Amino acid sequence: MSERPARPNDDHPDAVIAGTLCLMSCFAQHPAPAYAARIAGNLARLSTAGTLTPEFRSVCRRMARRWCALEADARGRCACGATVADERTLQ
Repeated sequence: MSERPARPNDDHPDAVIAGTLCLMSCFAQHPAPAYAARIAGNLARLSTAGTLTPEFRSVCRRMARRWCALEADARGRCACGATVADERTLQ
């Protein structure tokens, strides 16, 4: 069995975790499929990070599946032309 090549942040997944949390916030304001896809990908990546506990990896694996479903839902809304109201206050 060949080892997968190391990627940046594999030994220190903090940046991937922080970026994923930021993307989750972005998705909450603008549920774009691209955000959900990236979140799902990051969670899938974290689910294989050997530096994380088995419990954390298991949670990431389950969340990745959920975010794949959210991506499909967001793609469906985009396909039918649904828009999302942006109610943020500009400062």
